[in-house]
Amino acid sequence: MVARRALGDESYGGLAVLWGLVYILGPGLFQPLEQEVARATAERGSRNEGSAPVLREAARVGAAGLVVVFAGVLISWPLGLDKLLDQRVDLLVALLLALAAFAVAELARGILSGRHLFSQYGGYFAAEGLTRILIAIVLAAIGVKTVGAYAVAMAAAFAVAAGVSVASVRPFVRPGPPAHLNELTPALGLLLATSLSEAFLLNVGPVALSIVGHDLGDEAPGVFLNGLIISRVPLFFFQAVKASLLPNLAALAGRDDLQGFRDLQLRLAGAVFAVAAMSVVAGGLLGPWLVDTLFGDELGARDMALLSGSGGGLMVMLSLSLGLVALDHTRLAVVGWFVGVVVFPIAIQFADDAFLRVEVALVAAVTAGAIATGLLLRYEYALHAESGRLARSS
Repeated sequence: MVARRALGDESYGGLAVLWGLVYILGPGLFQPLEQEVARATAERGSRNEGSAPVLREAARVGAAGLVVVFAGVLISWPLGLDKLLDQRVDLLVALLLALAAFAVAELARGILSGRHLFSQYGGYFAAEGLTRILIAIVLAAIGVKTVGAYAVAMAAAFAVAAGVSVASVRPFVRPGPPAHLNELTPALGLLLATSLSEAFLLNVGPVALSIVGHDLGDEAPGVFLNGLIISRVPLFFFQAVKASLLPNLAALAGRDDLQGFRDLQLRLAGAVFAVAAMSVVAGGLLGPWLVDTLFGDELGARDMALLSGSGGGLMVMLSLSLGLVALDHTRLAVVGWFVGVVVFPIAIQFADDAFLRVEVALVAAVTAGAIATGLLLRYEYALHAESGRLARSS
């Protein structure tokens, strides 16, 4: 919000595209490494073994991945990435710095998560958000109106948060038995596919609009991002709740209590669907006023309802996908996300208005992905019912 008012419409649009790219590539590429580090750390913790060798091995994997990502970004620059970022080298530098900070932070957060140190884990997000806001306020107060300064401030916030994570994790990293690559990579490929697909559907909107709505002006992606931020508030809360839901489902599956598992899953899906429906109504009624009040932008009730619908669809899809992951069917969970990614570029072809094209494509993608995930989960329940481990649903 501070950057939007300091920069103006056109410059803020470039920052919105950068935001989308950072949040597609950062979590999409490096979150799987956090998940595998957390898993390996938890396993070692159950045996009272230190996790320092795991962290060293993961750092090698992360460094190799970061080199590949940097090469890909630099190769993409003359092939079209420069146009997405308004041909500004400072935005490219900010993108690379942010991705490097993401890689470091995900490694440290993996250790914290694996040791169940969730207060320290939350410190990363507090540090990142506060640093970004404080730097933006200082830049605005001294009259800085260069988009590159706010872009580097975004990267600096990620770097500060990464430093906080590293400092938090150091007391809990102890020597232990040597770690081998296969300790970290059993499901890394599947997790990478899932993570990239999820990050794509969460953050592709401003980037897609900059491509299909180039005739709207440079400010359009920024307006879209502001609407997306407001519409995704329920999803942000759900992402926080999700961390506690998966262990509960996994515990029921581990005890072979499939009846309890299905009951909890159905209650969860029903509650999430109700919240998603209410968010669409609230988005259509209150969303335009909130966007105007907070950002000074204009978005109609239809736009906000559709954006809220895509966020609600993502919540439903995530709640169903959790069931497949808890049942140890990560391969099946990937399918729904893959369906959503495939449907998005197809659905974006069929409307005239650029905003409507992206909004409808997002709704279509998450709806198709949720249906595919739900059908796969139902299939799993049917298999367990045939084996006698689960009562048939009426």
